[in-house]
Amino acid sequence: MTLKIPELRMPTELEMRDVSMRWFERIGPTLIDRWPADLAALSMPTEIVRLPTELIEPMYDMKGNEPHPDVQAFAAELDAKIGWKRRFVRLNSRSPKDSTWPYEVAATISGKEAMSMLMGSERALDDLCRFRHIPEHPAYICLREWVYGLNPRDEYRCFVKGGKLIAVTNYDYRNPWSGPADGGKELRQQIDRWFADHVRPALPIDTVVFDLWVQRDGKFLLIEINPYGLSDPCYLKTYERVENATGFIEYGSCALTSKDGA
Repeated sequence: MTLKIPELRMPTELEMRDVSMRWFERIGPTLIDRWPADLAALSMPTEIVRLPTELIEPMYDMKGNEPHPDVQAFAAELDAKIGWKRRFVRLNSRSPKDSTWPYEVAATISGKEAMSMLMGSERALDDLCRFRHIPEHPAYICLREWVYGLNPRDEYRCFVKGGKLIAVTNYDYRNPWSGPADGGKELRQQIDRWFADHVRPALPIDTVVFDLWVQRDGKFLLIEINPYGLSDPCYLKTYERVENATGFIEYGSCALTSKDGA
């Protein structure tokens, strides 16, 4: 018996555009360049620079070790905008943290390094391939003000469904801990109030994931919003557990969900 392998076929431009539009329709409301002003005010100041669609292909057209001349010219423009100030660099869709491993912090004072991080990221490549097929919805490079003192242990991922904050998990993958003595009850109450007073009224959609920095002075800073169902549930592990969580916080080494009797 002969196994007949079908001939491989590259998708057409029209098929790629259709896939890209469906992707955009799902993630569009979470893109930083589309945030309402009230939501942006809860986060760190961000300068948004349009990435020309015609530059996407040259970004991956290296001549030896030298980037394409158009990419070098754009990197020089970013240099001027950054102006020796440390900036966290990301696309309007997500960050290139996979290209900065094991540090996972895409921060720089250099336009050249900013472009290098984006060009070395599979996350960025995946998104830029989609943006390339929908030029009416361009990609943007976001130069975010660097905030000092952000301890990964103080970052939380929060899950909103139907306008309700249903679950919160600590974000720090590398160093799980049991959390405060009360299991995060007091902090969860504070997050609930801040969400109701500030985040919920500003959200463009009622089902979303947002990341939050709990600062040492007790204030909160919104880091980003992400599509519900596509974002990593972190220590909650699955969206089934997200949707069955109680009013506590998951810290990785202690499972505070209804199924665990918390």
